[in-house]
Amino acid sequence: MINIIEPTLAVGIVPMLKQFVMATKLHPILVNFTAALLSVSVASDMIGRFFKIESLRSTGWWTLFYATIVTPLTAISGWLFWMGGDNGETGMTIHKWLGTAFVALLFGLFAWRWNLHRKNQLPTMAYFIVAGILVSVLGYQGHLGGEQVFSGM
Repeated sequence: MINIIEPTLAVGIVPMLKQFVMATKLHPILVNFTAALLSVSVASDMIGRFFKIESLRSTGWWTLFYATIVTPLTAISGWLFWMGGDNGETGMTIHKWLGTAFVALLFGLFAWRWNLHRKNQLPTMAYFIVAGILVSVLGYQGHLGGEQVFSGM
């Protein structure tokens, strides 16, 4: 009985979620949270480390924590926001898969930062280099998405 119910629920839930994401424009909203939280995290950690300001290091930790929560929702909403006209668009294909990979990379960065946090260690230069690369990837990701959205303007 459960095997019959589960696919039936999935058939109804996915279109409903897609409709919700399209109607609310949820993906563009969540994207801004991801971009802001990750950028603030890296900047806070850097300033906190170099100027020995504990509250900024704490800010870096917590904003990365929140970014790690919201970013999978951003990617999922992006997949649901995918429009038929985006098929075959190279930039959007890269955007879709880079965003998915970004979630995994962000989880890796979070695990690294969590390990430092629980050991009460400061973020290392290697951490900052990797985090900086992720911020750059996120910037490129935003460029690809924005190019598709605003190319008709």
